[in-house]
Amino acid sequence: MPKPSFFAYLRHREIDFVPTGRLRWWLLGLIVLGWAVEQYEALKNGPVLVYILADFDKSLVEWGQVAAVAGLVYSAGAIILSRVADRFGRRPLMIWPVFAYAVISVLGALSPNFWTLAFLFTAGSFLMAGMNPAVHAASRDLTPRMGRAMVYAWVSLAFTIGALMSTAVAAQTLPIWPGWRSQYWIAAALAGITALLIYIFYRDLSLRVRGQILQSQLETPELELTSPTPEAINAYADGRLVYRSIRLWLLSLVIVFWALTYVTVSGYVPTYLVQHHRLDPAHAAAVTSYFWIVFTASVFISGWLSDKFLVRKTVTAFGGVTTGLCFFVGANLAVDVSDTILILVWSMTGFFAGFIYPSWCAIYSETAESISPHGVGRAFGITATLSPIAGLFLNLGLPQVVNHWGWSTWMMIAGGCCFCVAALVGVGKGPWWVTREPRNDESELVP
Repeated sequence: MPKPSFFAYLRHREIDFVPTGRLRWWLLGLIVLGWAVEQYEALKNGPVLVYILADFDKSLVEWGQVAAVAGLVYSAGAIILSRVADRFGRRPLMIWPVFAYAVISVLGALSPNFWTLAFLFTAGSFLMAGMNPAVHAASRDLTPRMGRAMVYAWVSLAFTIGALMSTAVAAQTLPIWPGWRSQYWIAAALAGITALLIYIFYRDLSLRVRGQILQSQLETPELELTSPTPEAINAYADGRLVYRSIRLWLLSLVIVFWALTYVTVSGYVPTYLVQHHRLDPAHAAAVTSYFWIVFTASVFISGWLSDKFLVRKTVTAFGGVTTGLCFFVGANLAVDVSDTILILVWSMTGFFAGFIYPSWCAIYSETAESISPHGVGRAFGITATLSPIAGLFLNLGLPQVVNHWGWSTWMMIAGGCCFCVAALVGVGKGPWWVTREPRNDESELVP
């Protein structure tokens, strides 16, 4: 029998086998691409926020209020749309939010006033909340035998690529097209192309495969699965068990503190560099880019260490403490410090920050899967619901802190949140140091 072509899977609505080799990496690459573009869409305001505020004669406090409302809408979107990822599959939530963001970016570029732009920004937050759990769950679907932290290093790659795109694109294009509207037109074109690619080429795993893949202990790379189990048939109902785990809810609080620090960098550091260190917007975006470049490499180093030694807590806590220290160092730099020092400090901050997210996701995923393999999407929906708590504190608190005590005080608050990450991760499942040899399915890093 002739071997099926690489794109044979496109003839079906779902993939009813476990993808391996090139097909697995191709599908994972599409997930990373979609989430990276969605992150870029959400973060494109950061490098040009000073232009938006100047164009509409608004203050940082007013923008913070808009961002806080957007955070509440994000939380509502996580509650509503995370269920869709488990009930109807991951694919719809990886296509339509990206396409909708293309439309939102076009309308944003044409916005006649600040409140129209604010409404569009808020609508985008709702859509992104739905895509978040779908992307995390789909990544885990495709890589059941890969080390968990490495899986979420790939998800983190999407975060960092999106953030890097927002700063790098701004750094390169603002000298040519000054102002914020140009970034919206660029974002619209990119989102439209990406949504089309995912629509054509991405397919979900079938419910039958998703329901059995985590329990399968077969050693062969190709898994021929048998008839559906009762767990697969009742998958949606079984997944509700994740809401009853106290440990999972406590572990979810890590994302509150990490989100505050992460959004400080992605949403406000370019503005901080403009207002505190007196850089121009394009230059500030370029300096911020170094954080994301180093962060991109760091997430894979930390993911490898976490899977190699199975010490998720230690890796995450190390990242929290060292990142917090870097924020404290940066907060105490002189206003007229050289560009070289700024780049060095933000590069070091990005390196240590890369140790936090993949290992924490691995702990979180393992805990959710032990409760119910059918509730992973909803488990990450919990984190997407809680993270806007950080957004409220950030967007309402940051402008007030900056107005009264300056940017340096806020940067120390962000560093303190990293210390809270290091402390809270202790409630997670797993050892602080190596206590046994890892099993094959835990340490295998190559599918």
